[in-house]
Amino acid sequence: ANFGSSSSNRIFQSYNGDLNMNGAFATIQYSLTERLSVILGARFEQLTQNVSYITTTLPDGDDSDYSKFNILPSLISKYTLTDKQNLKFSASKTYTLPQFKEKVPIIYEDVAQAYRGNPDLYPSTNYNADLGWEYFPKAGELVSVTAFGKIIQNPINEMFENSSSNDITYANTGEKATVAGVELEIRKDIFEIENANSLKTKLSFDVNGSYLYTNQDLDGEKVNNENGFGALFTFKESKLTGASNFLANANLSLMKQFTENNDITATVSYSYFSDKLAVIGTSQIGNQVDKAVNKLDFILNSSLTKNLKLGLIYNNILNPTFKRVQEQGEVPGKEAVGDITVTSYKAGSDLRLTLNYTF
Repeated sequence: ANFGSSSSNRIFQSYNGDLNMNGAFATIQYSLTERLSVILGARFEQLTQNVSYITTTLPDGDDSDYSKFNILPSLISKYTLTDKQNLKFSASKTYTLPQFKEKVPIIYEDVAQAYRGNPDLYPSTNYNADLGWEYFPKAGELVSVTAFGKIIQNPINEMFENSSSNDITYANTGEKATVAGVELEIRKDIFEIENANSLKTKLSFDVNGSYLYTNQDLDGEKVNNENGFGALFTFKESKLTGASNFLANANLSLMKQFTENNDITATVSYSYFSDKLAVIGTSQIGNQVDKAVNKLDFILNSSLTKNLKLGLIYNNILNPTFKRVQEQGEVPGKEAVGDITVTSYKAGSDLRLTLNYTF
């Protein structure tokens, strides 16, 4: 990436990044009983991430290099309760790698906010586990409930820099984050009719939703020791950035076959996410939070012939407001201030008609 003007005295900023992963896998699958099977696995990986950059404050350039050998074990097990029901348990160790732009100390100007990368940012380590029950009433149908948990060491978050400009940067903001939740998924046929010519009419739906609890400690001393900037966190703990407490998706579909090569499918799709933490506040600045959003889409697809297809797509029918607020009223002593709007916009609705011909 290059930033600057075309004049002879231009300001030149650039960065280059490369990521190399060399790994090997090993798995063992074993049936302990007729009902219980286990897959043990491990990934052995040499990871190298190098970023070099030139900035206005570092005209001679600098770099941020990270290298580590990872051993990432995993376990997947399944217990068959009946022909239609299973219990599943899995556990694994993974990591979250910073993006290149998150490691480059160059100001990135968004529409209403400026971001600066942190060369001292490093991956977080994740320990994951989930336990699920699944039931298959018939082919194509599913009911499942999954409980899951995660422990994250050295979690990465967006946070405000301690500066008058209130730029946002990235840091490993604490020692540990804890995640726990439950997810429900249902796929079901409301009805299915098949005539004498084996042509079908089917109304079906699928829905999935989850509740997520997240909590992490915020350690300003850790940030001070590991990075070239301070972190006077407004709060001692917080949720994880980018995580909503509630997520939901639902689809209702009607499919009708007129002939072997002529059919129509209409789908109404709905999605929702609740408020989610965007940026962690520092120096008595409240957290920035993205407010909840509902989204509704309509998709119509029709096969007119074997080769010709017609489509109608109406995206974002509700056209909700995407709003980010600064929760200044949550800061001790500033309760009367309330929420301050940082950004507020609508993405607009999108209506498209498509015609495809396959040769």
